[in-house]
Amino acid sequence: MFGRVFGGATAYPKAKGVWRDDERNGALVKDEPVVVHCYTTRADIEDARHLAELGTFCRTMGRDARQGEVGLVIGDEYFAIREFTEE
Repeated sequence: MFGRVFGGATAYPKAKGVWRDDERNGALVKDEPVVVHCYTTRADIEDARHLAELGTFCRTMGRDARQGEVGLVIGDEYFAIREFTEE
């Protein structure tokens, strides 16, 4: 999706992470997330069709990987995607 829509991306596997699971009384959970880094143009990221496809990708990935959250950073703004049903 990233290559076709935005021109490419690089994934960095085996990152080390920790997150607080508020549904389990704040238990700290260690994980090894995959970070995907993608540069694109303002025109491409502001295109409604591209944003819709990116949203679908993030929701599908979150649902299929059984995640509690998929984090998306655009510019300097963080978007927490926690609802994985299709819109």
